[in-house]
Amino acid sequence: MTTKRRLPPRVERTVIQAVIVVVSLALWEYVPKADIVADHVRFLDPYYISSPTQVWASLKSLVAGNSGSGSLWPYFQTTLVSTVEGTLVGLILGALAGLLFSNSHRLADICRPFIVLANSVPRIALIPISVVIFGPTATASVVNVITVVFFVAFFNAFEGGRSIRPAVLENAQLLGASSWQVMRSIRLPRVLMWTFAAVPNAISFGLIVSVTTELLAGVRGMGVLLQSATTYLQTSLTFAIVILLSAMGLALYGGAVLLQRLVLRWEE
Repeated sequence: MTTKRRLPPRVERTVIQAVIVVVSLALWEYVPKADIVADHVRFLDPYYISSPTQVWASLKSLVAGNSGSGSLWPYFQTTLVSTVEGTLVGLILGALAGLLFSNSHRLADICRPFIVLANSVPRIALIPISVVIFGPTATASVVNVITVVFFVAFFNAFEGGRSIRPAVLENAQLLGASSWQVMRSIRLPRVLMWTFAAVPNAISFGLIVSVTTELLAGVRGMGVLLQSATTYLQTSLTFAIVILLSAMGLALYGGAVLLQRLVLRWEE
């Protein structure tokens, strides 16, 4: 009796995923073209959801700079740089604040209500304020990204600094370590480890805030292209821009995960 050979789990998973993608694209391409579907389900009308072939054509036109908005890359670069700069600064400031607050119970107790209050403010409500101060520029996007990423990094860093076992701190004090030495030699490595654990989420939030600022304030980034496409009901172009933003987000997230694994592996 012969046994049926199965594909390796990883290959089988890849094949299933590929089949799902192909079937989904085929349904998207052909189902809306059926009159009975478009007549009875409004949102499946090709005018509203386009099709993979039309989106691909718009994507190629956008990348080649033939979409009517000029070259894509200045917009792409603005969004990318704003996201990376804001995330980097937010992570550094959040880690430093988390380190200081975790090393001083008194400072943490005094400032905790203000931190909670600041963190409870919807970030989208701060976008108009930053635009008034800095204008509809990339600086406004960077500042907004910093305000979001700061709290992501801060709370991670603070919990990391506070997670040191009391016995370790007591032994350090018995050996004559000062508060500065405890912070530098004991809390800092733990704070850095917990901060790097937040990097993938931080970069994802940073991209969302950067694009949102561009949408609301008219900063010349990918958000402006997206707003223009939706204003003129260019569905295929809208999907093409979303695909590019998804590719940017995936690349940033993948880089953040790789950095996180390298650092945490080294820490172990």
